[in-house]
Amino acid sequence: MTETLTVRIRTLTPLWTGGIDGTMDRIHETGILGSLRWWYEAIVRGLGGYACDPTGDDRCPDRQGRYCDVCAVFGATGLQRAFRLEGPVWWNRERGSKLEIKMRNARDHRGWHLGRGFLGEATLQFVPLRLPEGWSWRKVWEMLSLTLSWIECWGGLGARTQQGYGVVEVEGLYPLNLDGGKPWPQQRRNRRDNIRHHPDRPSLDGFFSAKVRFSIGNQDPKKWLCERAANIFPDDELEWYFHQANSSQRSAVLPLASIVRFHLRNFARSNWDDQVRHRLLGEPGQKSLIHVSHAYPVNSNQWEFRIWGWIPASLPGGVLRSDVLTDLKQWLGVSPQRLWHSSRKDTLWQSLNITDFDLYWFE
Repeated sequence: MTETLTVRIRTLTPLWTGGIDGTMDRIHETGILGSLRWWYEAIVRGLGGYACDPTGDDRCPDRQGRYCDVCAVFGATGLQRAFRLEGPVWWNRERGSKLEIKMRNARDHRGWHLGRGFLGEATLQFVPLRLPEGWSWRKVWEMLSLTLSWIECWGGLGARTQQGYGVVEVEGLYPLNLDGGKPWPQQRRNRRDNIRHHPDRPSLDGFFSAKVRFSIGNQDPKKWLCERAANIFPDDELEWYFHQANSSQRSAVLPLASIVRFHLRNFARSNWDDQVRHRLLGEPGQKSLIHVSHAYPVNSNQWEFRIWGWIPASLPGGVLRSDVLTDLKQWLGVSPQRLWHSSRKDTLWQSLNITDFDLYWFE
């Protein structure tokens, strides 16, 4: 089977794939490929396989010319990627437009500047180029479908997922038959294995994800949002998030991520020292490990957003992953896991002034 795998994505929050001058001028296939590879590395490590660091000292190939389970598909020095990704032709005619959100009316508060990404539906085609040794095309498409399915359910696609971007729905995934949960051939020859995992590389066993569904009743969404910040401007840029040019192509977006991150940082300052807080929530030059999505409608009267991320086993000062997760669950008011439930209202939700909501926690 060598036919092209074709999937269709529908954005629930804007998609960001990088571009020029810090803006997104078009959909960059390289940005999607980089995101898929990052997620697949985490999946491989979480299921007991080995994924190298393509920018580190153990990059593929090794001295014996072997490639890890990820490079076997996504390519490396001297090895072509197994497929070519073809995305839609789309140009961002408003790539210079930005929504500014400030939580404090102070000169030293820079706030957040959210550029326009892609909102709508897009077709992605994965065109076969090279069949990895020991694989079948069915396995390659299953691997991609598994990765996209995980992104759809728990994470985000593309860049800037820390800032609200990248929540998508995916159609056309290849039916999964993972042979006991293993999405790559364990008996493949010429594969790197039996290598100790690096604790600072993302693996599924260190991930968490929370989904929050809430209602704003009969309130106007724009007014509801603006009541939770000091200033959100310009108004026409805010209107772009709520505008539904074609209900079959895109839905409204509630750009809530920056406001949630602001309150998470306030909680973090009272519980974590600067090193831990910056490692988890980012600082200039260092990306956040904790991601927060914008909110998107899930039914006629509820919105949903996600808080998710990967936490390393240990952090500066001897802080453990379990300590961080305990704090996060306390701040969110998590009770049972893997079940929708209401939460205590004296936690993060009091700061956000959200009263009618349900929470789902997965780790």
